Amino acid sequence: MSEFLSRIDFVWPWVGVLLFLPLITHYLIPAKQPTSEQVRVPFLPELAEALQLSAPAPQASWRHRLLFWTVWILMIAALARPEYLMPPKTVIKPMRNIVLILDVSGSMEKNDGQNGQTRLQAVQQTVRTFISQRKNDRIGLVIFASQAWPFAPISEDKQALQARISQLAPGMIGQQTAVGDALGVAVKLLDHSLEADASKMAILLTDGNDTASQLQPTLAAQLAAAHHVMVHTIAFGDVNSSGEDKVDTALLDNIAHITGGNAWRAATNRDALAQVWQQIDAQTPEQVKTVGLSWHRPLFVWPLALALLVLLLFAISSTMMRRRA
Repeated sequence: MSEFLSRIDFVWPWVGVLLFLPLITHYLIPAKQPTSEQVRVPFLPELAEALQLSAPAPQASWRHRLLFWTVWILMIAALARPEYLMPPKTVIKPMRNIVLILDVSGSMEKNDGQNGQTRLQAVQQTVRTFISQRKNDRIGLVIFASQAWPFAPISEDKQALQARISQLAPGMIGQQTAVGDALGVAVKLLDHSLEADASKMAILLTDGNDTASQLQPTLAAQLAAAHHVMVHTIAFGDVNSSGEDKVDTALLDNIAHITGGNAWRAATNRDALAQVWQQIDAQTPEQVKTVGLSWHRPLFVWPLALALLVLLLFAISSTMMRRRA
Protein backbone atom coordinates (compact mmCIF):
# COMPACT_ATOMS: atom_id res chain seq x y z
CA MET A 1 0.00 0.00 0.00
CA SER A 2 2.82 2.40 0.86
CA GLU A 3 4.49 1.66 -2.50
CA PHE A 4 1.23 2.42 -4.29
CA LEU A 5 0.83 5.75 -2.49
CA SER A 6 4.46 6.67 -3.18
CA ARG A 7 3.76 6.43 -6.93
CA ILE A 8 0.87 8.91 -6.81
CA ASP A 9 1.65 12.50 -7.66
CA PHE A 10 -0.36 15.66 -8.40
CA VAL A 11 0.27 17.78 -11.47
CA TRP A 12 -1.29 20.89 -9.90
CA PRO A 13 -0.91 20.46 -6.13
CA TRP A 14 -1.29 24.20 -5.53
CA VAL A 15 -5.04 24.00 -6.16
CA GLY A 16 -5.28 22.50 -2.69
CA VAL A 17 -5.57 26.04 -1.32
CA LEU A 18 -9.08 26.13 -2.79
CA LEU A 19 -10.16 23.73 -0.05
CA PHE A 20 -10.41 26.71 2.30
CA LEU A 21 -12.38 28.90 -0.10
CA PRO A 22 -15.82 28.09 1.44
CA LEU A 23 -14.51 28.95 4.92
CA ILE A 24 -13.04 32.21 3.66
CA THR A 25 -16.28 33.24 1.99
CA HIS A 26 -18.28 32.30 5.11
CA TYR A 27 -16.21 34.00 7.79
CA LEU A 28 -14.36 36.82 6.06
CA ILE A 29 -16.90 38.18 3.62
CA PRO A 30 -19.36 40.35 5.60
CA ALA A 31 -23.01 39.43 5.54
CA LYS A 32 -25.39 41.60 3.58
CA GLN A 33 -26.79 44.35 5.76
CA PRO A 34 -30.57 44.77 5.77
CA THR A 35 -31.91 47.89 4.08
CA SER A 36 -33.52 50.62 6.14
CA GLU A 37 -36.60 51.01 3.94
CA GLN A 38 -39.85 49.92 5.55
CA VAL A 39 -43.27 49.19 4.18
CA ARG A 40 -46.37 49.34 6.31
CA VAL A 41 -48.64 46.36 5.70
CA PRO A 42 -51.89 46.52 7.68
CA PHE A 43 -52.58 42.81 7.26
CA LEU A 44 -48.99 41.66 7.99
CA PRO A 45 -49.85 39.42 10.98
CA GLU A 46 -52.44 37.52 8.96
CA LEU A 47 -50.00 37.23 6.00
CA ALA A 48 -47.14 36.01 8.18
CA GLU A 49 -49.37 33.40 9.76
CA ALA A 50 -50.65 32.22 6.38
CA LEU A 51 -47.14 31.95 4.96
CA GLN A 52 -45.67 30.63 8.20
CA LEU A 53 -43.09 33.43 8.16
CA SER A 54 -42.86 33.38 11.90
CA ALA A 55 -41.06 30.02 11.82
CA PRO A 56 -37.26 30.23 12.25
CA ALA A 57 -35.15 30.10 9.08
CA PRO A 58 -34.15 26.54 8.26
CA GLN A 59 -30.53 25.67 9.06
CA ALA A 60 -28.38 23.36 6.99
CA SER A 61 -28.39 19.89 8.53
CA TRP A 62 -25.26 17.86 9.17
CA ARG A 63 -26.17 15.73 6.16
CA HIS A 64 -26.04 18.74 3.85
CA ARG A 65 -22.76 19.93 5.35
CA LEU A 66 -21.22 16.49 4.98
CA LEU A 67 -22.45 16.30 1.37
CA PHE A 68 -21.01 19.71 0.52
CA TRP A 69 -17.58 19.08 2.01
CA THR A 70 -17.33 15.56 0.56
CA VAL A 71 -18.16 16.73 -2.98
CA TRP A 72 -15.97 19.83 -2.60
CA ILE A 73 -12.90 17.84 -1.50
CA LEU A 74 -13.39 15.31 -4.32
CA MET A 75 -13.71 18.07 -6.91
CA ILE A 76 -10.52 19.76 -5.66
CA ALA A 77 -8.74 16.39 -5.74
CA ALA A 78 -9.80 15.88 -9.36
CA LEU A 79 -8.76 19.44 -10.26
CA ALA A 80 -5.27 18.77 -8.84
CA ARG A 81 -4.89 16.08 -11.54
CA PRO A 82 -3.58 13.06 -9.62
CA GLU A 83 -1.40 10.67 -11.63
CA TYR A 84 0.01 7.23 -10.98
CA LEU A 85 3.59 6.53 -12.07
CA MET A 86 3.49 3.10 -13.71
CA PRO A 87 6.33 0.67 -12.90
CA PRO A 88 9.13 0.72 -15.50
CA LYS A 89 8.53 -1.51 -18.49
CA THR A 90 11.52 -3.08 -20.18
CA VAL A 91 11.67 -2.29 -23.88
CA ILE A 92 14.24 -3.75 -26.28
CA LYS A 93 15.45 -1.07 -28.67
CA PRO A 94 17.18 -2.19 -31.89
CA MET A 95 20.66 -0.73 -32.28
CA ARG A 96 21.41 -1.74 -35.87
CA ASN A 97 19.97 -0.48 -39.14
CA ILE A 98 20.29 -2.83 -42.10
CA VAL A 99 19.64 -2.12 -45.77
CA LEU A 100 19.26 -5.03 -48.18
CA ILE A 101 20.51 -4.10 -51.67
CA LEU A 102 19.04 -6.62 -54.08
CA ASP A 103 19.66 -7.03 -57.81
CA VAL A 104 16.43 -7.18 -59.86
CA SER A 105 18.00 -6.93 -63.30
CA GLY A 106 16.89 -9.06 -66.23
CA SER A 107 19.49 -11.75 -65.52
CA MET A 108 17.69 -12.60 -62.26
CA GLU A 109 15.00 -14.23 -64.42
CA LYS A 110 17.27 -17.13 -65.31
CA ASN A 111 15.82 -20.37 -63.98
CA ASP A 112 19.11 -22.16 -63.30
CA GLY A 113 18.20 -22.74 -59.66
CA GLN A 114 16.74 -25.77 -57.93
CA ASN A 115 13.43 -27.17 -59.23
CA GLY A 116 13.37 -24.66 -62.04
CA GLN A 117 13.36 -21.66 -59.71
CA THR A 118 14.52 -18.35 -61.08
CA ARG A 119 17.41 -16.62 -59.36
CA LEU A 120 15.10 -13.96 -57.99
CA GLN A 121 12.73 -16.54 -56.54
CA ALA A 122 15.64 -18.14 -54.70
CA VAL A 123 16.68 -14.72 -53.41
CA GLN A 124 13.14 -13.91 -52.27
CA GLN A 125 12.76 -17.18 -50.39
CA THR A 126 16.08 -16.97 -48.56
CA VAL A 127 15.74 -13.26 -47.81
CA ARG A 128 12.35 -13.85 -46.18
CA THR A 129 13.97 -16.37 -43.83
CA PHE A 130 16.78 -13.95 -43.01
CA ILE A 131 14.31 -11.14 -42.23
CA SER A 132 12.22 -13.37 -39.97
CA GLN A 133 15.34 -14.26 -37.96
CA ARG A 134 16.38 -10.62 -37.45
CA LYS A 135 13.54 -9.78 -35.07
CA ASN A 136 15.35 -6.93 -33.30
CA ASP A 137 16.86 -5.13 -36.29
CA ARG A 138 15.46 -2.31 -38.35
CA ILE A 139 15.66 -3.29 -42.02
CA GLY A 140 15.12 -1.39 -45.25
CA LEU A 141 15.32 -2.37 -48.92
CA VAL A 142 17.03 -0.90 -51.99
CA ILE A 143 16.57 -2.53 -55.39
CA PHE A 144 18.64 -1.90 -58.49
CA ALA A 145 18.94 -2.76 -62.14
CA SER A 146 19.47 0.01 -64.70
CA GLN A 147 18.64 2.39 -61.84
CA ALA A 148 18.57 2.16 -58.07
CA TRP A 149 15.51 2.84 -55.93
CA PRO A 150 14.69 2.73 -52.21
CA PHE A 151 11.88 0.17 -52.11
CA ALA A 152 11.16 -0.04 -48.36
CA PRO A 153 12.10 2.39 -45.56
CA ILE A 154 14.23 1.33 -42.63
CA SER A 155 11.78 0.17 -39.96
CA GLU A 156 10.87 -2.62 -37.57
CA ASP A 157 7.80 -3.51 -39.62
CA LYS A 158 8.91 -6.89 -40.91
CA GLN A 159 5.46 -7.73 -42.28
CA ALA A 160 5.47 -4.73 -44.61
CA LEU A 161 9.02 -5.54 -45.70
CA GLN A 162 8.08 -9.13 -46.49
CA ALA A 163 5.23 -7.82 -48.62
CA ARG A 164 7.64 -5.63 -50.58
CA ILE A 165 9.97 -8.59 -51.10
CA SER A 166 7.06 -10.49 -52.66
CA GLN A 167 6.50 -7.67 -55.16
CA LEU A 168 9.96 -7.97 -56.73
CA ALA A 169 10.16 -9.02 -60.37
CA PRO A 170 13.11 -9.44 -62.76
CA GLY A 171 13.67 -6.42 -64.98
CA MET A 172 11.13 -4.28 -63.11
CA ILE A 173 13.48 -1.27 -63.34
CA GLY A 174 15.62 -2.23 -66.31
CA GLN A 175 17.93 -4.89 -67.62
CA GLN A 176 21.37 -3.59 -66.67
CA THR A 177 23.15 -3.43 -63.30
CA ALA A 178 23.98 -0.26 -61.36
CA VAL A 179 25.93 -1.51 -58.35
CA GLY A 180 27.55 1.82 -57.46
CA ASP A 181 24.29 3.78 -57.63
CA ALA A 182 22.55 1.20 -55.44
CA LEU A 183 25.24 1.43 -52.78
CA GLY A 184 25.01 5.24 -52.86
CA VAL A 185 21.23 5.12 -52.37
CA ALA A 186 21.66 2.72 -49.45
CA VAL A 187 24.17 5.04 -47.74
CA LYS A 188 21.77 7.95 -48.15
CA LEU A 189 18.92 5.88 -46.76
CA LEU A 190 20.96 4.91 -43.71
CA ASP A 191 22.10 8.50 -43.14
CA HIS A 192 18.51 9.76 -43.10
CA SER A 193 17.40 7.18 -40.56
CA LEU A 194 15.98 8.67 -37.36
CA GLU A 195 18.06 6.40 -35.13
CA ALA A 196 21.41 8.14 -35.33
CA ASP A 197 22.98 6.09 -32.53
CA ALA A 198 22.44 2.75 -34.28
CA SER A 199 25.16 0.97 -36.21
CA LYS A 200 24.75 0.81 -39.99
CA MET A 201 25.10 -2.22 -42.22
CA ALA A 202 24.26 -3.02 -45.84
CA ILE A 203 24.09 -6.36 -47.64
CA LEU A 204 24.64 -6.16 -51.40
CA LEU A 205 23.56 -9.09 -53.57
CA THR A 206 24.10 -9.23 -57.32
CA ASP A 207 24.56 -11.82 -60.05
CA GLY A 208 26.37 -9.59 -62.54
CA ASN A 209 28.81 -6.72 -62.87
CA ASP A 210 28.40 -2.97 -62.87
CA THR A 211 27.19 -1.79 -66.29
CA ALA A 212 25.02 1.27 -65.65
CA SER A 213 26.25 3.20 -62.59
CA GLN A 214 26.78 6.93 -62.66
CA LEU A 215 28.56 6.63 -59.29
CA GLN A 216 31.60 4.40 -59.57
CA PRO A 217 31.29 1.37 -57.23
CA THR A 218 34.71 1.95 -55.66
CA LEU A 219 33.80 5.58 -54.97
CA ALA A 220 30.48 4.45 -53.52
CA ALA A 221 32.32 2.03 -51.23
CA GLN A 222 34.59 4.82 -50.02
CA LEU A 223 31.50 6.95 -49.38
CA ALA A 224 29.99 4.10 -47.36
CA ALA A 225 33.17 3.74 -45.31
CA ALA A 226 33.22 7.49 -44.65
CA HIS A 227 29.67 7.25 -43.33
CA HIS A 228 30.51 4.22 -41.14
CA VAL A 229 28.43 1.79 -43.19
CA MET A 230 29.69 -1.80 -43.19
CA VAL A 231 28.86 -3.54 -46.47
CA HIS A 232 28.67 -7.31 -46.86
CA THR A 233 28.56 -8.55 -50.44
CA ILE A 234 27.08 -11.70 -51.95
CA ALA A 235 28.17 -12.87 -55.40
CA PHE A 236 25.18 -14.87 -56.62
CA GLY A 237 25.66 -16.34 -60.05
CA ASP A 238 27.62 -18.61 -62.28
CA VAL A 239 31.30 -17.71 -62.04
CA ASN A 240 31.93 -19.62 -65.28
CA SER A 241 29.70 -17.33 -67.34
CA SER A 242 31.17 -14.57 -69.49
CA GLY A 243 30.46 -11.02 -70.57
CA GLU A 244 28.01 -8.83 -68.72
CA ASP A 245 26.36 -11.87 -67.12
CA LYS A 246 29.50 -12.82 -65.21
CA VAL A 247 29.42 -11.78 -61.57
CA ASP A 248 32.26 -9.40 -60.75
CA THR A 249 33.66 -11.08 -57.64
CA ALA A 250 36.72 -8.84 -57.61
CA LEU A 251 34.55 -5.73 -57.37
CA LEU A 252 32.43 -7.22 -54.59
CA ASP A 253 35.55 -8.26 -52.68
CA ASN A 254 36.90 -4.74 -52.99
CA ILE A 255 33.67 -3.16 -51.73
CA ALA A 256 33.61 -5.44 -48.70
CA HIS A 257 37.29 -4.77 -48.00
CA ILE A 258 36.92 -0.97 -48.17
CA THR A 259 33.90 -0.91 -45.83
CA GLY A 260 35.12 -3.53 -43.36
CA GLY A 261 32.58 -6.15 -44.37
CA ASN A 262 32.82 -9.68 -45.68
CA ALA A 263 32.43 -11.04 -49.19
CA TRP A 264 30.52 -14.28 -49.79
CA ARG A 265 30.03 -16.38 -52.87
CA ALA A 266 26.96 -18.48 -53.55
CA ALA A 267 26.06 -20.72 -56.43
CA THR A 268 22.80 -20.13 -58.23
CA ASN A 269 20.92 -22.72 -56.17
CA ARG A 270 18.75 -21.81 -53.22
CA ASP A 271 20.52 -23.99 -50.61
CA ALA A 272 23.91 -22.41 -51.27
CA LEU A 273 22.40 -18.94 -50.97
CA ALA A 274 20.56 -19.91 -47.79
CA GLN A 275 23.86 -20.98 -46.22
CA VAL A 276 25.35 -17.58 -47.03
CA TRP A 277 22.46 -15.78 -45.31
CA GLN A 278 22.90 -18.07 -42.30
CA GLN A 279 26.60 -17.20 -42.11
CA ILE A 280 25.81 -13.48 -42.26
CA ASP A 281 23.20 -13.91 -39.53
CA ALA A 282 25.66 -15.82 -37.33
CA GLN A 283 28.55 -13.36 -37.79
CA THR A 284 26.44 -10.22 -37.24
CA PRO A 285 24.57 -10.76 -33.97
CA GLU A 286 21.70 -8.46 -33.17
CA GLN A 287 22.58 -5.29 -31.31
CA VAL A 288 19.94 -4.17 -28.84
CA LYS A 289 19.64 -1.82 -25.90
CA THR A 290 17.32 -2.42 -22.98
CA VAL A 291 15.38 0.66 -21.97
CA GLY A 292 13.13 1.03 -18.92
CA LEU A 293 10.17 3.25 -19.76
CA SER A 294 7.60 4.61 -17.31
CA TRP A 295 4.53 6.68 -17.97
CA HIS A 296 1.90 8.50 -15.92
CA ARG A 297 -1.65 7.20 -15.78
CA PRO A 298 -4.19 9.97 -15.01
CA LEU A 299 -6.43 9.32 -11.99
CA PHE A 300 -8.62 12.46 -11.94
CA VAL A 301 -11.58 10.50 -13.29
CA TRP A 302 -11.89 8.54 -10.03
CA PRO A 303 -12.52 11.43 -7.59
CA LEU A 304 -14.70 13.10 -10.23
CA ALA A 305 -16.81 9.97 -10.69
CA LEU A 306 -17.02 9.48 -6.92
CA ALA A 307 -18.29 13.05 -6.47
CA LEU A 308 -21.01 12.48 -9.07
CA LEU A 309 -21.95 9.19 -7.41
CA VAL A 310 -22.28 10.86 -4.00
CA LEU A 311 -24.54 13.54 -5.47
CA LEU A 312 -26.65 10.91 -7.22
CA LEU A 313 -27.06 8.82 -4.07
CA PHE A 314 -27.98 11.90 -2.03
CA ALA A 315 -30.60 12.95 -4.59
CA ILE A 316 -32.13 9.46 -4.61
CA SER A 317 -32.22 9.26 -0.80
CA SER A 318 -33.79 12.74 -0.49
CA THR A 319 -36.48 11.87 -3.02
CA MET A 320 -37.31 8.64 -1.20
CA MET A 321 -37.48 10.44 2.17
CA ARG A 322 -39.89 13.06 0.79
CA ARG A 323 -42.14 10.37 -0.65
CA ARG A 324 -42.29 8.58 2.70
CA ALA A 325 -43.13 11.84 4.48
